[in-house]
Amino acid sequence: MITDAMPSLDAASPLDRIFAVLGWHPGEDVEPLGEDAIAGIVERARAGDTGARQTLYVQFVDRVFRTVHGMLRSRADAEDVTQDAMLTVLTSLHTYRPRPDARFAAWVMTIAVNTARRRFRRRRPELTATGDLPEIADDSGDPGDPIDRGRQRRALLTALGELSERERQIVSLRYGAELNASEIGAAIGLEPATVRKTLERARTRLGDRIEALLSPEGGTQ
Repeated sequence: MITDAMPSLDAASPLDRIFAVLGWHPGEDVEPLGEDAIAGIVERARAGDTGARQTLYVQFVDRVFRTVHGMLRSRADAEDVTQDAMLTVLTSLHTYRPRPDARFAAWVMTIAVNTARRRFRRRRPELTATGDLPEIADDSGDPGDPIDRGRQRRALLTALGELSERERQIVSLRYGAELNASEIGAAIGLEPATVRKTLERARTRLGDRIEALLSPEGGTQ
């Protein structure tokens, strides 16, 4: 359950729903395990249980990918960062120390953010002169959807590109990783109150911009 008086993660919310299209395999959600179950799996993985390590990978790889995809916007970069981050997670389990105020997911996402930051410093993604994003793979989309996943993803990535780096990190950690304000703050070095304030401002702009881009005149077709 997400707390800290953050905006709810409601499946009916357009922003919550549209962020799912940044996943590695949109629509193939893995049922999230509770924190007690995760803790047991972490202990088995630390003891060398390869099945437990695989379970952790499956549990978190898509959430990591959604998060770093939102931050970096390039799918190719996001794939590289996700693999690097998950490798670091699985080889650094001996350093993990449970905290009563943060879930295991927060530790995973801190590693993902730091990995993405290193990639971001090396090659900062930029908009082209026409406002298009480079290196975004196209989807065939679902013909049954009035707005297919490819258009949704492109609109979201374009809108995210118009946010500041900090706003993009906070939005991605909230809707990609489903962290709360305290967990996001710990991951990127901000006070929870600052996280909440920044998110509220950014999500309004993001929602309005996505709506405009997905309109018939929005140009994301």
